[in-house]
Amino acid sequence: MKVIRFSLIAMLVIALSWGTPLVTHAQDEVEATAIDFTKPIVLVHGIGGAGYNFASIERHLRSLGYNRADLHAIDFADRSGNNLRNSRQLQEFITDVLRNYDANEVNIIAHSMGGSNTLRYLTQLGGVDQVDKVITLGGANRLGASSVPAGVDFTSIYSSSDFIVSNSLSRITGANNIHVTGVSHLGLLTNSRVQSLITEALQE
Repeated sequence: MKVIRFSLIAMLVIALSWGTPLVTHAQDEVEATAIDFTKPIVLVHGIGGAGYNFASIERHLRSLGYNRADLHAIDFADRSGNNLRNSRQLQEFITDVLRNYDANEVNIIAHSMGGSNTLRYLTQLGGVDQVDKVITLGGANRLGASSVPAGVDFTSIYSSSDFIVSNSLSRITGANNIHVTGVSHLGLLTNSRVQSLITEALQE
């Protein structure tokens, strides 16, 4: 009787261990099909940063189904966060990116001062016509605009553990403002929970 009971338990454990990956795979497929992969993603760094800051996020995006060639990280010539210069460079960069696509819009993921540069591009340089979704991570958004312009799906993710950019700068009228805890300013670029929120924001 003990042998039979042990065998049943072993079979149950095996069945459960096989079943889990299948559920996870199904969830991944649902996530992937809800994302418009025809729109390239532009990654916008903050003060003192660079395109390589998004290495972890790029890996996550590729795991969802993006091609490496469809992820475009800008490197600003002026790394001081200058809104005037950086928003203009961002405008030129996005225009160049779209020349290689049938799509006429990009999605943007911006960190820190990159959020402010992005908002100035949207509100002052006609960026609304070239952008579908914007996701900011600890974005200094209110340094670029007081509210999100109409026509852009905007998500602002910020953390109460961010001691670099105040949450009051990240929260912005017209955005889906998402507060997380326990994630540092730089941690927003690598945190798995934040990456799940990015996935959700990219879905149609």
